[in-house]
Amino acid sequence: MDVRNQLVLMGFPVSRIEAALRNISDPILENAIEWLEQHPIENALDETGATDDVEDGDATSAIDAAEKGELSEEAGSLVCQDCGKRFRTPALAEFHATKTQHMNFAESTEKIPELTPEQKMAKLEELRKRAAERKADAMKEDQIEARNNELLRRKADKESAAQIEKQKRLQMMKEADDRKRQAKEEALAKERIRDLIAADRKARQEKIEREKATRAGVQLPAAEEPKPQAASSAPKQKKEYTESRLQIRIDGQPPVIKTFSLDTTLFEVAHSVQDHSGIPPTSAAFVTTFPTKRFGPEDMGMTVKEVGFINTAIMLKRA
Repeated sequence: MDVRNQLVLMGFPVSRIEAALRNISDPILENAIEWLEQHPIENALDETGATDDVEDGDATSAIDAAEKGELSEEAGSLVCQDCGKRFRTPALAEFHATKTQHMNFAESTEKIPELTPEQKMAKLEELRKRAAERKADAMKEDQIEARNNELLRRKADKESAAQIEKQKRLQMMKEADDRKRQAKEEALAKERIRDLIAADRKARQEKIEREKATRAGVQLPAAEEPKPQAASSAPKQKKEYTESRLQIRIDGQPPVIKTFSLDTTLFEVAHSVQDHSGIPPTSAAFVTTFPTKRFGPEDMGMTVKEVGFINTAIMLKRA
């Protein structure tokens, strides 16, 4: 219910209600009642639009009209024939017509008693109490909404932090796996290099011993033939490789580990790491350490299998 209807129910004349609502900046019930209390009925003449030069009798009539309106002597009230409501003054009936668009009114001999000052104060106190309750309810709802919003914000922050932490853990696990895989590959490459070094050292030692024996005229015993295997044991089959994993070392660069088919040419190997090495295949040379061998641009047509690059480490240099 708006302020105007509340004041009408309290028994204030419509003209004074309209005047109060025109003269207050914040149209709430408390402000309107305060204005009405500060501007008693003696000022009703100004609210009805009367001029300053009205006679005393005319002023009294204007005040009566503002309070009660003009009804015939026999009529005690006005009745809305559209809805059956009764009104004390024509001003109240006019306000009802403006609000509801009801246009059929009739005079009634039944009078509506005026509200006593005590009744007005009781009504005012009731309205103030309702207004205070509505204000308290609104404040409570605002507090609940603010608390819910804060809970939602904290939940969103917590979920966001958990998601960030999860991403960090996944990234750390991925980096750890990459480091383990790289360390394993490097260990295998080092083991192959050690095997090559040991085989080369053994071959050189045998060569030196044969040369010494030849100079001394001593015949070395024939190499010990492998012991025959038991008849029940199946002969071992030599492992056939179809791919070769190469560790390509480049001066000033970290090693590159790649897997190639045995039919891959040295030109293709050099071309595959050109972006990393900066050496074009036509100017590249591959060098092995143990035994020391060098394959220059003229050897780029040879395959990985032909040069013996099987799971080993090689160096790439500029020819």
